[in-house]
Amino acid sequence: MATKRVVGLSFANEAAPVVILKGAGESADELLEQAGAAMPVIRSPELVDRLYRTPIDSATDKDLLPVMTALLEHVLRLDRNNQETPS
Repeated sequence: MATKRVVGLSFANEAAPVVILKGAGESADELLEQAGAAMPVIRSPELVDRLYRTPIDSATDKDLLPVMTALLEHVLRLDRNNQETPS
């Protein structure tokens, strides 16, 4: 069984998304628990494999920009839906 891995991205004020955190195994579980419902979690092993090679505080590869654009659109749509849904 493969070790669980997570990668956190920031889309703020950058030309490309920046890797802001990484974790594997128990650390990955802790990061996912901390994220809870506050942060969208996208489960894509292929994308995590690519992003995990990117150093922390580094921008993602330019060849991933189409994927990152789609990911950002998805996250923004989730945010919009959450704001429109009454608590």
